[in-house]
Amino acid sequence: MTTSRTSIARRAILAMFAGASLAVPLAVSAQDYPTRPIKMIVPFPPGGATDVVSRRMALAMEKELGQTIIVENRGGAGAIIGAEMVSKAEPDGYTILSTTAGVHVVNPAIYPKLPYDPMKSFEPISQFVATPLALVVINKTSPFKTVQELIDYAKKNPGKLSYGTAGSGSSLHQNGEMFKHAAGVDILHVPYKGAGPAVTDFRGGRVDMMWSYVGSVLPSVKSGEYRMLAIGSSKRLPLIADTPTVAEVLGQPGYDADTWTGLVAPAGTPGHHRAPE
Repeated sequence: MTTSRTSIARRAILAMFAGASLAVPLAVSAQDYPTRPIKMIVPFPPGGATDVVSRRMALAMEKELGQTIIVENRGGAGAIIGAEMVSKAEPDGYTILSTTAGVHVVNPAIYPKLPYDPMKSFEPISQFVATPLALVVINKTSPFKTVQELIDYAKKNPGKLSYGTAGSGSSLHQNGEMFKHAAGVDILHVPYKGAGPAVTDFRGGRVDMMWSYVGSVLPSVKSGEYRMLAIGSSKRLPLIADTPTVAEVLGQPGYDADTWTGLVAPAGTPGHHRAPE
């Protein structure tokens, strides 16, 4: 977590509640906010990439704001349960949602009757993670040393390989299907109720591969538990320069698989302003 992103999030949160004392009877001024713990809802089960980065962000925010950030996991229904909870919360600055591209971009496209409006039910605070996705396998048990080997096997054995995700409609599912289409392969999608359960089965050998945040899998790659076959960014990353991009392997420069995580508050939260650059 960089200091600049943390500071942006802090300034954005304080700016959002600058007019709170005029609009909410029990609210206090921005100079006093926050006067009690803030609840951060993560709409996924514990252990997944979103949960991990959200908890890191919460720790950074605690230092900046001088107040406790309580991270509460409300997983289920493709993150709809947690998102709906925040959309209906009191817009006083003490309940916020750690959201993703899957929640605000993918879900509206596949669920026509959401119990909230992804645009009108929330006020944006700040994005704090933007990352390419990585395709990983278990180092000791997977026979695939390169993504091309995996693609070649999948073409000869359609439907034999599987990949796990945080659930249908998640950004991991979206990018997994994009990879299948781009590579021309048939790989079974296994949805879970969050990335945490998916990771558990991945480590147990019940699914053959996963897409995940580069940052969240890097420690497991360095320890030798995972093998990173490729990343979804358009260019190689300096930190893992030996790992090819899917774009270069497939010869498709336009291929770009990434995702983001950010914070939003319930609509009607007073004093909203955009996060300063």
